[in-house]
Amino acid sequence: MNKIFKIFLGIFITFIVLILSSGFEISIKSNIDSMPAGVGSQIGILIISILLIYIFSKKRIIEFYFKKVKLQQLILPIGLTVILLIIRQLIHIVSGNEEHPAVVSMSIVQQLIFIVVLASLGEELLFRGFLQNMLNPVKSYGINLYKLRLSLPVIISGILFGTMHFALIGTGASLRFVIQIVIFGIFLGILAGYFQEKRNNFTYAFIVHITANLSGLILSMI
Repeated sequence: MNKIFKIFLGIFITFIVLILSSGFEISIKSNIDSMPAGVGSQIGILIISILLIYIFSKKRIIEFYFKKVKLQQLILPIGLTVILLIIRQLIHIVSGNEEHPAVVSMSIVQQLIFIVVLASLGEELLFRGFLQNMLNPVKSYGINLYKLRLSLPVIISGILFGTMHFALIGTGASLRFVIQIVIFGIFLGILAGYFQEKRNNFTYAFIVHITANLSGLILSMI
């Protein structure tokens, strides 16, 4: 496959998945009134992303690795994620402590299932498992920050992941709150993508995201 075509195809398909997942949300909400907001779209993202990764991996268009990790290798990604969450939570408190629209209607059990697990897995499969791997042709390009190197696939997938959260405006969230979520999402996406690329293992991206969502849930309860 042509490298330029592969890059644009990856970005195009990602946007299509987000549009289709919105359709899942509308369909599920129209049939199950008790379903918390946002769950339908997350289910859509998860199902479509799994299919995409399976098909594109089988065709050898992308390489997807979901391998075991050593516990000691998780200390740095988990630690950095928690620090990022604490900073975000402090800013959130100072700026008004507005609650996430999707969280308000959920019980603790629902938050654990739908936000900590479902959203973490689905979003990472789409943005890191699929998109970042589709962007591999530009992996040799990036920026160097001292000893830290961020490749273009990591940066692009992180930015697109963060900007996806502008959709929260449609839920009634304030613009200030949404901008905070977008900026945090970009940093989180870049962090997840960096460790996935560094270890060539999707597990790290998933661990970073699930740590972020779980930490956010815990901090919101304090």
